[in-house]
Amino acid sequence: MKVAVLGAGVSGITIAKKLVEKNIDVVVYEKCSEAGGLAKTRITDNYVYDLHGGHIFNSKHKEIVDWVFSFLPKEQWQYSVRNAKIYFNGRYVSYPFELSLSELESEDATNCIYDFMMSQQGDEPDNFHDWLIWNFGQAIAEYYMIPYNAKIWSYSLKEMETRWMQGKMPLPEKKDIIRSLLLKDPKERKMPHSTYYYPLNGGIQTMINALTKGLDIKLNTPVIKIENLNGKWLINGEGNYDRVISTLPLPILSDTIELPNKVISAIRDLKYNSLTTMLYKCPETDLSWLYIPSSDYKSHRVCYQGAFSTYACPTGCSAAIEVIGNKFEVKQDILEKQSIIPAQLGLYDLIDTEYAEFAYVIHDKNYRKNTNIIKDYFNAIDNFDLLGRFATWNYNNMDICMLDAFKLAENINA
Repeated sequence: MKVAVLGAGVSGITIAKKLVEKNIDVVVYEKCSEAGGLAKTRITDNYVYDLHGGHIFNSKHKEIVDWVFSFLPKEQWQYSVRNAKIYFNGRYVSYPFELSLSELESEDATNCIYDFMMSQQGDEPDNFHDWLIWNFGQAIAEYYMIPYNAKIWSYSLKEMETRWMQGKMPLPEKKDIIRSLLLKDPKERKMPHSTYYYPLNGGIQTMINALTKGLDIKLNTPVIKIENLNGKWLINGEGNYDRVISTLPLPILSDTIELPNKVISAIRDLKYNSLTTMLYKCPETDLSWLYIPSSDYKSHRVCYQGAFSTYACPTGCSAAIEVIGNKFEVKQDILEKQSIIPAQLGLYDLIDTEYAEFAYVIHDKNYRKNTNIIKDYFNAIDNFDLLGRFATWNYNNMDICMLDAFKLAENINA
C-alpha cells in the first residue's frame, strides 16, 4: 500500500510514523521548508522561540508518552511544575481563578463565592456566554471568564455552542471552592496539565525532528491539486496513491479537490481565528504562563518560554506575547507595546514575531451542522481520511492529535 499524507504537522508526522512502523509506504507533502506545523521552533539570537505559542508536552495517555520518549529520550526533556497566574486588577492571582478566590480583595472574593454557591440553577444554557454565568456565577464570569474568553475567541460568546468544552475547561464543584479557601495554598489546588515536559535544547522542534527521522517528506511542496483516477489518488499529478490522509485546514483542502457545492458551502461557513506571537526579553521569572483578561490590553496570554528550559535563552528570560487577530492589525501595534500588555510585566527588546492564519477552531452555533455535512461526505470515501485540528475542525491539544493518529493507524493495514 502507498499512502500520501498531506501536511507535516504533529498529526501528519505521527500518522506517517505509525504507518511506517507497519511497513506501509508513506510520502508526506509539506508546503513549508521544515516540518512541525503549529509546533515549529526558531532560534533567534540564541533565544528559543516556539512560533505559535509555547508547546509543552504532557499526556494522561501512557502509550503517547512512551512512544514520544522512545524517539526523544526522557533525559533530553526538562520536567517542570506549571506555575500559571492571572493578571487581575493590577495583581497576580493564581490559576485557575475560581480556585484562587482567597487571593482577591475581600469584596470581590465575597461576590465570587456567593454567586458561585447560587449558580447552576435551572436549565443549562446552550450558548457559551450564558453558560459561563450559569456554571461559575455572575461574579467569576464577569471578572474573568467572559472577558478572557471574549479575547481568545474574538467572536460573540452568545453565538458559540457549549458542547466543545467537555474536557477542555476545568469545571470545579462547590466543595472544590470551599477546599481552596481553606487551604490557601496554590500548590494544593487542582490544575489541568499541572506538570509538563519540554525539550532541554532546541524547543519543541527537537521533538518534531526526532519524529521525522526516516520519513519521506517532500518539503517546500504545497498541495495544489488532488485527483482520483481509477481508484488511485494523484497529488499534484503524481503518485498513484492507494490512500490519502489530509491534515490540511479544510478551507485550504477545498481549493485542491472537487467537492459538492453543499460541502464547499459548509467549509466556507466554518469559523476560526488567527494568532500573532511576539517574543520579548524579560526579567527572570518562575512563571510559566500569565493570563490577561482585561480588555485594556490586546494580548490574552503571555507564555514565559525562557522558563521552560534552562537553555532556552542566553541571559535573563523570554516571554512570548499572544494576540488574536488579523496579521496587519497586530503588526501595527508591535511598536506600541503598552497597548498589548501591562507595563508592569517589564518586557523589553522585541526578539522575533510570527503569524499563524489558522490558530483556533471556533465552535459557533452552526458548527455541528457544518462539520456533520463535511464528515458525512469524507466518511463515505473509503480511502480518504481527515486527521488533525483543522482537518477535523476540532480544538485538540498535541497529545490528542497524536492519539487520534494512533487510532487511525490501527485501522489501516498494508
